[in-house]
Amino acid sequence: MDQQKDAQPIQRRARGLQRMASILDAAETVFAHMGYEEATTNHIAAQAAISPGSLYQFFSNKEEIALALASRYTEELRQAYDTVFSVERAELPFSLWLDQVIDTLLAFHLAHPAFHILLTTPVSSRVTKLTHALPQELQSHFEIGLQRRAPALTSAQCSLSALMSVQIFKAALLLILQEEEERKRLIVQELKNALHRYLEPFLS
Repeated sequence: MDQQKDAQPIQRRARGLQRMASILDAAETVFAHMGYEEATTNHIAAQAAISPGSLYQFFSNKEEIALALASRYTEELRQAYDTVFSVERAELPFSLWLDQVIDTLLAFHLAHPAFHILLTTPVSSRVTKLTHALPQELQSHFEIGLQRRAPALTSAQCSLSALMSVQIFKAALLLILQEEEERKRLIVQELKNALHRYLEPFLS
């Protein structure tokens, strides 16, 4: 009997977490299609197939949803950074390593189009603090990745090369997100070519 009582709160928490995740999934879809400013909690509730009242049991307003979604993006991106810039990946051949870095980062952005909306829309200071820290974190991780691959490089050169690499990626990303599938593949390959030629003298 006691075991059943203990299990009930755990099951309720699990259902609550699942419901929150489904609300965030719905918000991601709504933000991606409508933009943050046009989206409403009613739109998000409809997308999640729940009543607005049920949504408000978990989030008080649209800003709270955006903050939770930004937190989820932050966690996922940090895990990606830790993986592609790890010590183990630094042992890979240069071309393979660079391809994996670019493919991993692009996969995130293509899977989460609402991330760019939260990144460029003044949602709130709390959301901005989260999203605007991520490009700087990418640059810091890229710098660490360069140092691991080329220990002889000076700190100044690693910092500058990381800065340029991230800026090249960000510029190409804006094009990639706007293009049709066939054109998108061509730009991705050009991005890889550009970064390969830029970094090869330092890392190969």
